[in-house]
Amino acid sequence: MTQAAPTATSAEEIYQAVIMDRARRPRHQRRLEAATVEAEARNLLCGDRVSVQLDIGAEGTITALGYQARACAICIAATDLMAEILPGMDAMAVNQATTGFEDALRSGRTIPAGSPIAAMTPFAPLHGTPSRISCALLGWTAVTTALAGQR
Repeated sequence: MTQAAPTATSAEEIYQAVIMDRARRPRHQRRLEAATVEAEARNLLCGDRVSVQLDIGAEGTITALGYQARACAICIAATDLMAEILPGMDAMAVNQATTGFEDALRSGRTIPAGSPIAAMTPFAPLHGTPSRISCALLGWTAVTTALAGQR
């Protein structure tokens, strides 16, 4: 007798696994000593705090990004994925990416597969929980604050 094949895992379960993996083992959480600009963002409701350091190249693009977070799993995971996405972008592209991610979170719209922020898709289920959206956006807020201070 053959066994039935296991059922497919739901997208939300896969997303949860990605978030927990990034929160437990962030790949990019480190202080960038040779930073051009830095900023900190805090979520006063829950106490999350993210500090970012950016190295901005001569052409105005982010060449390196470091961060430190004392935050929840969602915040750490979102900031860690963001740290993979933003190098190579200039301030305008970062602002567009930030707006796109925030819009997707708040509206529940799908992030297109070819989008520069496609890696942020695991956070799509947050659209129904505004307090968690703030957690997912905190690193992005720190980066846009750092870039605004650079000008």
